[in-house]
Amino acid sequence: MLVFDYTDFIEDATEIFNAALTNEVIVNTRDGNRYKILPIKNEDKTGKSPLEDIPCIEADITTQEIVELLRESRAGI
Repeated sequence: MLVFDYTDFIEDATEIFNAALTNEVIVNTRDGNRYKILPIKNEDKTGKSPLEDIPCIEADITTQEIVELLRESRAGI
């Protein structure tokens, strides 16, 4: 675990963010609060579609009908 204070964070945030990729990082603020920095995994690199978990539905409508509905809805904009 790496611990930084607020001043360290302000001076070199990039280094601290990079350190969080491989270590647990804690930042202590002046008022005594503590924050853990956790990187968010980039889902785009997995090749998984963000829509993959959305179930499909069966609809009795053609592509042309969808296009027409969209055009009608946008005509009032």
